[in-house]
Amino acid sequence: MIPHGVSSERSFFMAEKPLRKIAFVANTAWNLWNFRRSLLESLANEGVELLCLAPEDDFKEKLAEIKSVRFIALKHFSRKSLSLLGNLRTLAELVRQLRREKPDLAIFYTVKPNTFGSIAAYLTNTPAIATVEGLGYAATASPFFRQIIFWLYRFAFRFVKKVVFLNHDDQAEFLHHRIVPLHKTLVIKGTGVDTAHFYPEENTEQEPVMLFIGRLLSDKGIREFVRAAGTIKEIVPKTRFQILGSLDSGNPASIEPDELLHWIENQHVEYLGQTNDVRPFIARASVVVLPSYREGMPRALLEGMAMGKPIITTDSVGCRETVDEGKNGFIVPSENAEALADAMLRFLKLSSAQQRAMGHYSRQKAAAEFSNSVVLPQYLQLIREALHLPNKSR
Repeated sequence: MIPHGVSSERSFFMAEKPLRKIAFVANTAWNLWNFRRSLLESLANEGVELLCLAPEDDFKEKLAEIKSVRFIALKHFSRKSLSLLGNLRTLAELVRQLRREKPDLAIFYTVKPNTFGSIAAYLTNTPAIATVEGLGYAATASPFFRQIIFWLYRFAFRFVKKVVFLNHDDQAEFLHHRIVPLHKTLVIKGTGVDTAHFYPEENTEQEPVMLFIGRLLSDKGIREFVRAAGTIKEIVPKTRFQILGSLDSGNPASIEPDELLHWIENQHVEYLGQTNDVRPFIARASVVVLPSYREGMPRALLEGMAMGKPIITTDSVGCRETVDEGKNGFIVPSENAEALADAMLRFLKLSSAQQRAMGHYSRQKAAAEFSNSVVLPQYLQLIREALHLPNKSR
């Protein structure tokens, strides 16, 4: 199935034989399934052989459902290990797989694949593209740890053809620290949202519902969301606050299970667990809230916008680009539960017609700036250039 809004170009990658082979490398199979699926499907429909390399998890089988995709488990990859020996084993495994598979291009996502993968690509003479989708934990880590990450990026990015950023702020920071030269950088806003899959549905909820979607990490602003919920509950008791997402034991910013249990027991929030399909939960929400400290381009907000939901988020990297203040939502300072509660209260005071108008604006903004039809052609053009394929007329 071709992702909605993307034209089929049957000769796009098939102009030269043999068929092209592209490796996608990330820190989880979940990442590749949730964020790269539309691009993988688009390439599969062009006859490209696709390799997905990541540590094995429950999404391995889902990736295998995509035509032309072959999953390769990275057995020595650890997201949280800082040991020199462990990281050398990760590098050796990536070198071994790239040398064996001989892809025409490798595309890396997340910190370790971007750094060690780029070095492995150089050692195996594999053309490569790195994708920086936010700084993750490095953004809030100690200055020492942050400098180590920047040094690794600076060294590794010497060997890639292009570095893709999801927002101009991250690009500017990497340029400021001289991690990568300007001519190697490219900004593509997001990974593409299928606006035919994520579309507005009638909301039958009688009470206002504020929905947080994301991993339960401190730097996603989950604690600010819960504190703001407690404030609003005292003013508008009927308001419901829902959390959809999972704990992430592999991330040092993850909250502990006991803390989540405490929130639930105090009835500040409803915990919905995790799901493979967020649409029913978004459909029942009045507004999608993400008080994150920093993002690449927050997919939860883009999916909420595509489904016609107003947004409340922070004036932080990545997040601010999803909201036109007062038109499809509100922007607040990050790490500020009081300001978040004020914005929630402002939203609750809007009339139903004003809330619907915000949702309509969100849908229009998602389609115009972040949809598959806007984003995927940019990735396909980038891949075409990396493979030195000529432009094809449609």
